[in-house]
Amino acid sequence: MRHTFTSLAIAVAALVAAAAASATDWPAPDGEHAVGVVRAEFVDPSRPLDAADPASGPRRLPAIVWYPAQAADSGDAAAPAYLEGDAAATTLPAIARNFGYAEDDLRALTAVRVDARPGARPARHPRGFPVVVFSHGFFLYPQQNTALATRLASHGYIVVSIAHPGDAADVRLEDGRVAATRLGGEGDDPRLAEALKVLAGGADPQALREALPTYAEALPATRIGRSFAGWRDDTLAVAGALADGREPGPLRDVLAGADRGRLAFAGMSFGGATSATSCRLVDACRAAVNLDGQNFDPVLYDGPVERPLLLMLSDWTRYGLLEGQPRDADFSPNDLAYARWRDAGREGDVVRVRLQGARHMGFTDLVALLDGPKREERVGEIDGAAALSAIGDLVLAFLDAHVRDGDAADVDRAIERHPALVRHAPRRLEHWAGDADTAVP
Repeated sequence: MRHTFTSLAIAVAALVAAAAASATDWPAPDGEHAVGVVRAEFVDPSRPLDAADPASGPRRLPAIVWYPAQAADSGDAAAPAYLEGDAAATTLPAIARNFGYAEDDLRALTAVRVDARPGARPARHPRGFPVVVFSHGFFLYPQQNTALATRLASHGYIVVSIAHPGDAADVRLEDGRVAATRLGGEGDDPRLAEALKVLAGGADPQALREALPTYAEALPATRIGRSFAGWRDDTLAVAGALADGREPGPLRDVLAGADRGRLAFAGMSFGGATSATSCRLVDACRAAVNLDGQNFDPVLYDGPVERPLLLMLSDWTRYGLLEGQPRDADFSPNDLAYARWRDAGREGDVVRVRLQGARHMGFTDLVALLDGPKREERVGEIDGAAALSAIGDLVLAFLDAHVRDGDAADVDRAIERHPALVRHAPRRLEHWAGDADTAVP
């Protein structure tokens, strides 16, 4: 028995060592502050945890918060693993299930150490630190952009990454319950899929105009529509709690150093789309960041966000994302969102870029944590370090420019530093806007 145990221990150690060695692309935060991390749970008593079950109790939103911290001292906890404890036991198997990965493919998620100290003493700044409310992607997890969050924290941002239970990977709540991913369909209105296909295809202005009212009418009676409303309300509830000083107890010391009047929303995929919607609705929001999220908000089709928006898109010219989406560089379905169509090419504070070589999941930490023969199929061919560096540089420059009133030229410089970043101009819409026969109103 002792021999068997020893052999097993050696095998596990070898797997951990291999995972750590394969994750050489993992970046360290490069700002002036050390980084602290703390967990908390927001509660919204106005809504049930599960909209389909009124007896499920109030809506609970687990959060992981990265923040600027004081320099480390001997009493600080050790740097944690990327996923550990309940997250490793509960969330990691759910990620594998939700996306068809083998759990062994995800071993780096429990081996890589993150340069953030649990419960570290928060730093202070005379002006306070801006707050970024971050939302993960559909069926994903709140730690999915840890590299970006720790980098922002090291540069003086408090990043509050929330889970959206039911649409997230399985997550354990503070009361011990596990909120599992709802995987099944829920009687969708078939008109939504047809309208989305038209919008994704970008056929012509008249067809698009005709699809929009059908889309808006069908959306509420679909899984996507219910999730859109739920995620919007989740982020608004968190923003309201932050504005009113109703944050959970574990966050009070951290948020004592916050500038609650300087807020940004950010997210990836469905979380990115939610961020644009929520920012428009919150007075304190200075800017929004959407990492490859397709817009679902009817108001934002042919409508402005009314705030600065960074829209980073995966390489649709190589890796199609939506059914019916063309591979032409002159059109992305999100060209139809976040500004008036007639203003195509003159959108002001909307920055649109394409990350060449990146698939949709390449906007998560998995771009640096996945390896093996299926890597390109999952995250694209882009190098993990290059992807995380490009995303981090541009998001930081954009937030500094619009949340901290910094130099907007730094956004251009960040794009120029990374060959994989290509500015996207909505040329097809520009053509329509300038063509008297197809002019958009």
